Amino acid sequence: MRTRNSFINFMANSGSYMINLILSFITRTIFIHVLSLDYLGINGVFGNILSVLSLSELGIGTAMSYYLYRPIAEEDETRIRELMNLYRVLYTVVGSFVGIAGLCLVPFLDVFMKDQPDLPGITLIYLMFLANTVVSYLWGYKRAIIDGHQKSYIGTIYNTVFTTAQFLCQIVVLLVFRDFILYLSIQIACSVLTNLLVARKADRMYPYLKADKTSLPDKETRKGIFKNVGAMSIHKLGDVVVNNTDNLITSSFVGVSIVGILSNYQMIQASIVTALNGIFGAFTASIGNLSVEGDEESVFRVFRTLEFLCFWLYSFCSVAFMTLFPPFMRFWAAAVGREADALEIPTALLLVFVANFYMGGMRRVVLTFRDAMGLYWYDRYKPIFEVLVNLAASIVLVIRFGTIGVMLGTLISTMTTCFWVEPLVTYKYGFHRKVGHYFKVFTVYTVTTVAVGWLTYRVCALIHTGGFLEVLLKLAVCTVLYNGVIFLLYGRCEEFKILWQEFFKIVRGWVEKKRRRGQEGE
Repeated sequence: MRTRNSFINFMANSGSYMINLILSFITRTIFIHVLSLDYLGINGVFGNILSVLSLSELGIGTAMSYYLYRPIAEEDETRIRELMNLYRVLYTVVGSFVGIAGLCLVPFLDVFMKDQPDLPGITLIYLMFLANTVVSYLWGYKRAIIDGHQKSYIGTIYNTVFTTAQFLCQIVVLLVFRDFILYLSIQIACSVLTNLLVARKADRMYPYLKADKTSLPDKETRKGIFKNVGAMSIHKLGDVVVNNTDNLITSSFVGVSIVGILSNYQMIQASIVTALNGIFGAFTASIGNLSVEGDEESVFRVFRTLEFLCFWLYSFCSVAFMTLFPPFMRFWAAAVGREADALEIPTALLLVFVANFYMGGMRRVVLTFRDAMGLYWYDRYKPIFEVLVNLAASIVLVIRFGTIGVMLGTLISTMTTCFWVEPLVTYKYGFHRKVGHYFKVFTVYTVTTVAVGWLTYRVCALIHTGGFLEVLLKLAVCTVLYNGVIFLLYGRCEEFKILWQEFFKIVRGWVEKKRRRGQEGE
C-alpha cells in the first residue's frame, strides 16, 4: 500500500508539473512581451521579502506532520484531532504575525531596491503579495492530514485545476488589459479557493475533525512539539536566508533589472524543483509510516534507492540546464521582440547557478528522511553557521564580483555546512551507520555527472542551427546521450533493479485490477 500510494502521488505530481510548466512558460512569455522586465524584478524581490517573513512559520508544518505519522498509522482519531487543533492555533498566530510584520515594512521598501523602478502602485503591489501570503495560513494546515494518509495527490489535483485556471485568466488579463494589479488579483483569488476547497475536502474525508475543535494534545506532547518546532525554526532560518536573500542582496547591490533576468532562469528551475520535490515528497509520508512500522534495513534500502533516483534526475537536469539554457534564452528573447542576448546570462554565472541547483538537489533525499524520521533536533545549530557563512560570503563577493559573487556565497555556505552535517545526522541517528558510505556514493555520482555531462555538453556544442530547432536538437541529443550512458553504467546496479521492479509491480497490479473490473462488469 505504501508503494502504491507513493506511486500515485508521484504520477499526480508529475502530471501537475507538466501542466504547470507549460502554462507558466506561456504566461511568462506573454508577461515579458507585454510588461517591462522591471515588473519581473519587483516580482522576485517582493516574493523574497515575504518568504523571509514566512520564517515565522518556524517549521511548524514539518514538525506537526512528523507527529501525525504515528496516530494516523494507529488510526487514533482523538489524537489526530487534538494535533490538528493545535496546528490551527499555531498557524493562526503565524498568519497574524506575518500580516502585521509585513505592514511594518511598507515604509522601507526602497531599501531593498537599488535604483527603484518608476512603476505605478508599487506599494499596492507589495500589499497584494502580503495578502496572498497571509491567506495561505487560513486553511492550508488541513492539507497535512491528507498528506499524512499518503494521499497528497488529492491536494495536487486541486492545485493543478486552480493553477491552470489562474494561468489562463492571467494570460487573458495580460493580452487584453496589460494590468499587473489585475494579474496579481487573479493569483490571490485562486490561492484562496485552492486552500478553502482542500480544507473542505479534508473535513469530508475525516469528519471527526469537526467533532471537537477545542481539545489540544497533553502537556508532554505539546512540550515535545514545541521542542521540535524550536529546532525546525533554526532550520527554517537557514533555508530562508540561503534561498531567499540572493535576490535581495542582488537588487540592493547590483540592481532590480538583473533580478528580473535571473527570475526567468529561476522560474524554469523552480518548476523543475517543484516537480522533483513532488517526486520525493510523494514518498515522505510513506517513509514516516515505514519508520514507525518497518525495520532499519528496509528504511535504508529505500534510502539508497531514492538516492540513486535523485542522482539520476538531478544530474540529468543539471546537464540539460547547461546545454539548453543559452540557446533557449536566445530563442525566447527573439520571440518576445527583444535583443537576442537580453535574457541570457554569462556562462560562468550559469555554471554557478547550475552547481547550486545540483547541490541543493542532492540533499533532497537526506532531508526527506531526516524530516520523516524527526531528526531535525540533532543538527539544529547547523543553520546558524550556514546563515553566517552565506551572508558574509555573499556580501563580500557581490562587492568584488557582482551577481556571480552572491551565488558563490550560497555554494560556499552549502559546501561548508549542509553538505556534511545533514548526512552525518541522518546516518548516525536514523540509520545507525557510518556516514562514509554516503560520501563515497556521492563522490561516485558527482564524478559521473561531471564526466558524462562534459561529454554531452561537448557533443551538443556541435549543433549550431539557431532558433527553436537548435533547442529541440540539443534536447534530443542531451536526453538520449546522457541517459543512455547512465543506463549503461548503472543499469545492472541493485538500486536500478529495485526501481524497475517496483514500477512494473504497480503497473501489473493496476492492469490486473482493471481486468477484474472488466470481467465483473460483463
